[in-house]
Amino acid sequence: MLLLLLALSLFDGQSLTGWAAVGEANWRVEQGAIVAAGDGDGFLLSRGEYGDFRLTLEFWVDATTNSGVFIRCSDRGRIHPNDCYELNIWDLHPRQEARTGAIVFRAMPPLAHVETVGRWNRLEVTAIGAEIELAINGEVTARLDDARLGSGFIALQHAEQGVVKFRNIELTVMED
Repeated sequence: MLLLLLALSLFDGQSLTGWAAVGEANWRVEQGAIVAAGDGDGFLLSRGEYGDFRLTLEFWVDATTNSGVFIRCSDRGRIHPNDCYELNIWDLHPRQEARTGAIVFRAMPPLAHVETVGRWNRLEVTAIGAEIELAINGEVTARLDDARLGSGFIALQHAEQGVVKFRNIELTVMED
């Protein structure tokens, strides 16, 4: 089997080109990062849809922020952990088994405990077939074997309040 790798930058550091906002969150670009701050729930959706890939990005959150990266979503009108894989970013989640590094409803609690508030962090997820592996700052926090969702778009989340920032969003697509 020949595996073709295609590297894509999903964020140019200057604009939201290639993304679509849904919901009430105020998404903007500041100092080379995608930022959502204040009150308002919403998502920033990639225009493209992906099956097998490796996604890396950096994120920054404050202590009040509930955020996440959703992958393999198929319905742009319903972005929920029941219909996507939610890679959670929320250190102070009231249910600590669903804290940063968990795949919500599917791989909880995280395999490693990571602290991410107030600094830049690296998220890396590899999704090939049914196998998904998530690492935060080089620590594997979740592994999942679930073939239910095979492809879809990526969604960045801002929920309720606080500040979340994303930068250096890189995707490597793997194809036969």
